[in-house]
Amino acid sequence: MSKELLLERFQILEEVGIGGSAKVYKAFDTRMERVVAIKIIPISAKNAPRTLREAQTSSLLNHPNIVTLYEFDKDEENYYLIMEYVNGIPLSKILQRETPFTLDQSIAIASQICIALECAHLNDVIHRDIKPENIMLLHDGRVKVMDFGIARLKGTSTLTSEGTMVGTIGYMSPEQASGDYLDEATDIFSLGVVFYQMLTGTNPFEADTPATTIFKILNTEPRPPSEINPSIPKKLDSVIAKALTKDPDERYRTITQMRYKIERQKDSNANSKAILRPLFEQVANGLDYLEDEDEFEGEERLENLRNTIWEVWENKGESIKRISGALLMATTSWYALDKLGFYSANLALFLPLILFLVALLLPLLGLILLPILITPPLFNFSPALTVLFVIFSAIYIATFGRRNPLIAIIPVVVPFMAKINLAPLFPLFMGLFLSASTAALISGVGCLGLGLYIIFSSHLVNPLSAIQSPCHLAANLMGRTNPLTALADILMTLLADQPLLLLQVFIWVICGFVVGWIARNKRLMGDILGLSLGILLLTAGYVWLPTLIGQPPLTIEETLRTLSFSFIMLLLLLVFVPYKQMRAKHKKGLASKKAK
Repeated sequence: MSKELLLERFQILEEVGIGGSAKVYKAFDTRMERVVAIKIIPISAKNAPRTLREAQTSSLLNHPNIVTLYEFDKDEENYYLIMEYVNGIPLSKILQRETPFTLDQSIAIASQICIALECAHLNDVIHRDIKPENIMLLHDGRVKVMDFGIARLKGTSTLTSEGTMVGTIGYMSPEQASGDYLDEATDIFSLGVVFYQMLTGTNPFEADTPATTIFKILNTEPRPPSEINPSIPKKLDSVIAKALTKDPDERYRTITQMRYKIERQKDSNANSKAILRPLFEQVANGLDYLEDEDEFEGEERLENLRNTIWEVWENKGESIKRISGALLMATTSWYALDKLGFYSANLALFLPLILFLVALLLPLLGLILLPILITPPLFNFSPALTVLFVIFSAIYIATFGRRNPLIAIIPVVVPFMAKINLAPLFPLFMGLFLSASTAALISGVGCLGLGLYIIFSSHLVNPLSAIQSPCHLAANLMGRTNPLTALADILMTLLADQPLLLLQVFIWVICGFVVGWIARNKRLMGDILGLSLGILLLTAGYVWLPTLIGQPPLTIEETLRTLSFSFIMLLLLLVFVPYKQMRAKHKKGLASKKAK
């Protein structure tokens, strides 16, 4: 282990690979406190285009089945590709020890390679070197595709002149062997060769010399896999034959189409990871270089959980938001209708159910329907208060709610959070997951609603500023018909009797904006810094600002005791946030905006 830091940041732990002019090292990133792999490539006129292309193509790809490129750097002598460290076994080593694979093992590996290539092809990246050495099996059953060193962007010129071969002999497509134009079809062919080898234990174009191998790739049809391994279904012969056809136009149109055909031949209903874990353990027992597996097992499991969270959010995020928003609207309406006591018991249960269904299908309509349901009982209580409620609800929905109905409903959760002493978490949480301006708006609306609820509900205690004197506002507004005098009474009550409630709105707005602005880059350290500053702002607001308006402040001990629980809750939440995927999506969004 070297004590000298590479690039003033990376502590080299060991060399893990060498090939061509590049060396790969396992290293510890002292800044981010994680283990990484560093590919070091000497700077030369020959290496420069390929290295820059590898950095360019890898930066486009962020997927659980592709090794992630964290950073690209260089000095006077070398290029440095700082990548995710993958603690696994190359498929080439597994093929040396365990062949042929079972049908389900082969399909599980091929399916995950297909999924990785789907991501690459969707980003117009052609790998061009799919082979067992570039496929890694992890202990949890995941498969990672590595080394985009000779990949290229579809539609760009190649790094080699026409008529020059790129790739690895034995896994090249016929068009690669001929030096012709390459597209997604070349990856489909190479995967077909790897799949054939897993099923049969042999490469379909294996020969004694490179020239003979190339001749077979260009001219020879491989034997059907079922002739070599009778356990293979004959239906799979045609699937592989289509992937290995000489004419790229006759192969599958997309890698997704190939994956569907492959997955139909599975014998087991188990998922890919469950099928491949035993294979990994079986091979790992005989390999010394995996002795440190346990050291990173917890880290990898946590990363797997983050990947799962991200996949669920990407695939089901809209449904989750709709269901959550509809539930929140229905719960709020049920609670309000129950307290106001205008509707019959059965109707007070039925109307929230209708609201839930409407909000689930049309969130904006649900947001409009919520105040409509509350208006009749509120009018029965105070016509003046009803007019104010309708005006402010209409303004809020027209200016913000119509664009973001599912976000606009979030403030109604604050009174519920206050009941379990989690209200201070609200502006911090909004700052973490919304833009700075939106977080400020939602925090302010949520705090204003909390303040008014405190005034009208004597049983609810404000978690950070107690009611200073008995409040008779609800009784004073009962039966009022003039909205202007009612508004004046509300403002006078807030200013004279409860100025801390208005001050709290200001504190939450500033807190939400600051946290949102600092956390905008979707990084763990940025979020922790944002939360820390948010806690400091809340503490200063409750301890120092009240003295400016002649109100008794809270003590630091009392404030921190209330805020610390919220802070700890959010720190624990950050452990599960998939930052890599969020940053990649954020960068892609920025790039899309610039392109427009």
